[in-house]
Amino acid sequence: MDMDNIGDIISSLSEDDIASLKQTAESLFGGAKEEKKKDTGFDFSGIDPQMIGKITRMMSLLNSSSSSPRCDLIRALKPLLSQDKRKRADEAMQLMKMLDILPLIQELR
Repeated sequence: MDMDNIGDIISSLSEDDIASLKQTAESLFGGAKEEKKKDTGFDFSGIDPQMIGKITRMMSLLNSSSSSPRCDLIRALKPLLSQDKRKRADEAMQLMKMLDILPLIQELR
C-alpha cells in the first residue's frame, strides 16, 4: 500500500467508523497500558518534563565529540605526547566538558 491509498481510506471513513476503531484500539491497547503500569509499579506522573530536558542536554554535552577550542588544542597536541600525558590530556578534556555543563547543573537546583 502506498500513502495515497491510505489517505483515501482514512478520508472515506465516517465518524461512526472512527469511533468504532477508537473503541477497538482502546480495548486492545488500553488494557495493555494498565497492565504495564501495574507490572512496573512506577508512577510516571510526578516526572517534570523540563527537568528531563535539562538532564538530556547535560548528557548530550558530555557525550558530544564537538567541543570547545581548548579541547581542540589539546586533541591536536595529543599525538605529540607520551602515553602517560595522553591519559592526562583525556582527563583534562573531560574536566573541561564538566566545566561546560556546570551552569546546567546549577539550573537543576
